[in-house]
Amino acid sequence: MQLTRSSLFTAALVLAAWPAASAQVWDEPLGEKSDAALMNSLPAAAVGAGVIQRVDNQVPLSRSFVDSNGEPVVLRDVLNGELPVLLTLNYSDCPMLCDIVLTGVVDNMREMNLEPGEDYRAITLSINPEETQERAASVKARYVESLGREGGDEAWTFLRGTEEDIKAVANAVGFGFVKIEGGETTEYSHPSTLIILTPEGRVSLYLTAISDNPQTVRLALVDASGGKIGNVADLFFTTCFRYDAARGKYAPIAKRIMAIGGGVFVLGLASLLITFRALEKRRSAEETEQ
Repeated sequence: MQLTRSSLFTAALVLAAWPAASAQVWDEPLGEKSDAALMNSLPAAAVGAGVIQRVDNQVPLSRSFVDSNGEPVVLRDVLNGELPVLLTLNYSDCPMLCDIVLTGVVDNMREMNLEPGEDYRAITLSINPEETQERAASVKARYVESLGREGGDEAWTFLRGTEEDIKAVANAVGFGFVKIEGGETTEYSHPSTLIILTPEGRVSLYLTAISDNPQTVRLALVDASGGKIGNVADLFFTTCFRYDAARGKYAPIAKRIMAIGGGVFVLGLASLLITFRALEKRRSAEETEQ
């Protein structure tokens, strides 16, 4: 096997940073290194792995999979059309990157103050069609136990399927992965990303799976829900802020903040004038009675 595990991990991260081919969200600029030089530094086996952002694209809801309990499910039924979805594509025998991704997912789910199953769902789809039910169940049990949140087992679905069905979903969300030939075990070169879906299964936003903080993931889910989850503060952020891919966080939109601030000022001034007017009428009435 020509590629070591560490080189595969590095290649995946480098691919994630290449905007022209993968358009993967990254948390800092590439700097002075050109896209061409970056591409030339990639191992041949890694070419084709990356993320092409396909925002608003529909995932194929009619595709069939098998969950970690060995039960056949249709993707439409897993999404259910009510809650936004945090989607990851991984595989259980990944030597390094997938564990980092899913550990990050667990950390965010634990800390972002939204309830799994009530506010959102999570789906992890294996990109390995040879994944076994026993392995899928074991992996899910480990991460759900680490999550330690009520409703986590029901809200987080681990799926496996045929190569055709897996690629149908991967292509819909722009997730490119490549099987590495010649190794003793089945390994894939793939990016690290969290894909936020609307309740209807449309791509809403791409986030890095390594550096995003819980607040960013929370806001992405609130945004994907159309404001159906979250609170007033979240509504303000999703209205006045937009996701900045270069910085990996939500950044303010000055015009919207100024517009809302101006509206609040006008309402406040109107309320103050109405109050003064009411007080003036009361004082005049009291003077007339005297």
